[in-house]
Amino acid sequence: MFQKFVKSSKSFGTTSMESRGGGTLSVIGPDVRIVGNILTQGEIQVDGQIEGDITCSTLVVGEGARISGEVTAEAIKVHGELTGKVNTTSISIARSARVVGDLTHETIEIEAGAHLEGHCMRRGVPPKTPAELPKPEDKAEPAKLPEPEKAPAAVAAPTSNNNNNNNNNNNNGSGGKPGEQRKPGVPVHTPSR
Repeated sequence: MFQKFVKSSKSFGTTSMESRGGGTLSVIGPDVRIVGNILTQGEIQVDGQIEGDITCSTLVVGEGARISGEVTAEAIKVHGELTGKVNTTSISIARSARVVGDLTHETIEIEAGAHLEGHCMRRGVPPKTPAELPKPEDKAEPAKLPEPEKAPAAVAAPTSNNNNNNNNNNNNGSGGKPGEQRKPGVPVHTPSR
């Protein structure tokens, strides 16, 4: 995780080292419990317990670590327990992690098996106001399609059945086959004799 450390000074369960980026890395050991806020421009690795807010450039929460408070950092890697509001550019939650709280982030990575409970909000996307959210009682009605227009009834075109009608004089004036009734409004074609 960390390449080469140039400096190291240890006192009361915490260690400060120069990190690979040239900044300071502060390590809070597993036997340390801090009640209060921590503010640094460098990196912090927590293996102990912190009850308070943390502001740093990079935060690594070790497997045995427990943090309770608001955390603000550019990058966060969680392997332990983190409870509270989180504001970060990038967060990575390992399968051994337990995160409870609302996250504001640009990128998020969650391993299978990790525990995350809370809201995830992406930076740059304004949250919706309650007026913009759909109400549970507002149910969309299905779209109503217009009734299909009824096609006009088919009108028989006048036909010239000279061959049929010349041989059969029983056409009942319908101009069609024998026994057919004439439809109202349809012109009658009578063959000329």
